[in-house]
Amino acid sequence: MKLYLAHPLDLRAQIREIELEIERTTGVELHNPFYDSDRDDIYDIDAGKMRRTDKSLDFKAIVEGDLSNIDESDGLVAYIERGIHSIGTMFELWNTSMLHADKEIFVVSPDSLNHPWIRYLLDYSGGQGFTNWDDFIKWILELQRFYDKLDGERRKNTCGGE
Repeated sequence: MKLYLAHPLDLRAQIREIELEIERTTGVELHNPFYDSDRDDIYDIDAGKMRRTDKSLDFKAIVEGDLSNIDESDGLVAYIERGIHSIGTMFELWNTSMLHADKEIFVVSPDSLNHPWIRYLLDYSGGQGFTNWDDFIKWILELQRFYDKLDGERRKNTCGGE
């Protein structure tokens, strides 16, 4: 499974640590738009040479690159935390829920799962919400065990009981 990891720019270092742990623990590939894309502007933002809203940013390349990566994924996991600026995360989440009915949607949020828009989006898309990353990891591992068991039963039934 490959998921696009939508999250606030300001939390990218912390989310990166969590991302690597999830990939190691579950085998799920997470596409991180700040680390897995060719975005030299991130280094300039980190160095204080550029603001995240700088007019020199190639906004079209950034947005179209993100949308392309969402298209190539099996779904999206979004991290939302009240009070943390994240316009891109909201647009990525909404785009995925409205234009990609075939994609899985997960929201991890310690404080916003009961927000009417998040509830609507998860209900509309059939997505899952989690209050922390540990619960998300547990759910992914349970899902993998379910599919492994299902695959084992299919092989048993098609291979004459082997």
